[in-house]
Amino acid sequence: MTRVVIVGAGIVGAALADQLAARWGGEVVLIERSRPGWGTSRTSFGWLNANKKQPRAYFDFSVEAMRDWRRLAREFGEPSWYQPVGNLAWARSPQAREELVERVERLHAWGYGAEIITASRARELEPNLAIPSDAEIAFFPDEGYVCGCPAAQALVARATSRGAQLITGVEVRELVTSHSRVTGVCLANEERIAAETVVCCAGWRSPELLAPLGIDLPVVPASPRGSPAGALVVTIEGVTPRPARVIHAPELDVRPTGESRLLLEAEDIDVHVDMTSGDDHLDERAGELRRRAGMLVPAALSATIVEVSLCVRPLPLDGYPLLGPVCDHRGLYIAVTHSGITLAPALARHVALELLGTESPILRHYRPDRGGIAALAREQGTSGNR
Repeated sequence: MTRVVIVGAGIVGAALADQLAARWGGEVVLIERSRPGWGTSRTSFGWLNANKKQPRAYFDFSVEAMRDWRRLAREFGEPSWYQPVGNLAWARSPQAREELVERVERLHAWGYGAEIITASRARELEPNLAIPSDAEIAFFPDEGYVCGCPAAQALVARATSRGAQLITGVEVRELVTSHSRVTGVCLANEERIAAETVVCCAGWRSPELLAPLGIDLPVVPASPRGSPAGALVVTIEGVTPRPARVIHAPELDVRPTGESRLLLEAEDIDVHVDMTSGDDHLDERAGELRRRAGMLVPAALSATIVEVSLCVRPLPLDGYPLLGPVCDHRGLYIAVTHSGITLAPALARHVALELLGTESPILRHYRPDRGGIAALAREQGTSGNR
């Protein structure tokens, strides 16, 4: 290879550009329609974890990525975008309590930091939370969060300092092909960029880019009403004192962002928002998240909403990454995944090695045309369920 074009400078594309620029003497071109890290990576909750990852191979992949984040943080001088602050979670219903205990037991047996703790211990860790006395509480000390936008920008900056080329503010209109081989990209401004390999890291926009090639990427569609690809993420300000860790309560997920800000999300709210939701509907749901935050964090009772974001997530049909070349389309490599914030550094390292000629035994589990996910797509008739 003499040139690789990466489409998309979210956290996955940024990490891959960084890896290739460090490992390879050829030309790396990274193309982003807006700014690095400015899409899903910016609006994502950014929970760094292997908490619910199964089976064991996927868990191990996520743990490897968590170690890679620690390495990256050292290389970047312990930046503020990496926060391994731990995760406190609790459950109250009988079924949820049982699931939490079983999960902690499994994770502990797998060598992962996980323990059931008392309410008094939880209040010692987080004195600024209203923690129910009757809750089953778990603490995961090695988890945390990554702020996706500044992390992606830092990785892109290092990649360009090593010779990678960054093109922003223009969309890739189509992939250029010749005799069933992808030979480059055509931009919206009609410019063509030739490449021996094109890597699609375009996240939830990937299906639209790949469809003209006859590739039906098996992901949940982002656009139909009710699509589970959407998540409402709300930032509130003026919360002092505030929790220091990632918090997973039954009614709300919370993490710090900035000195007096909190990031809020809730699964039951997410199911009521999608790309068709108007501003009034999103604002109404955001108000409900702020109300819940006030019940969980007393200092948030008078907080102000400063940002309401619809995060559109790439959700493969079976929940696992789509990584690898595509049959009948030489020169094309796909790297699309949910949990991209957690997986990005390890994923990028393995993908870079494959692009340079060494097949990864880990990535074999996640080929885009693997039998199970192809059968699931056929069964559903569309990329339809989370």
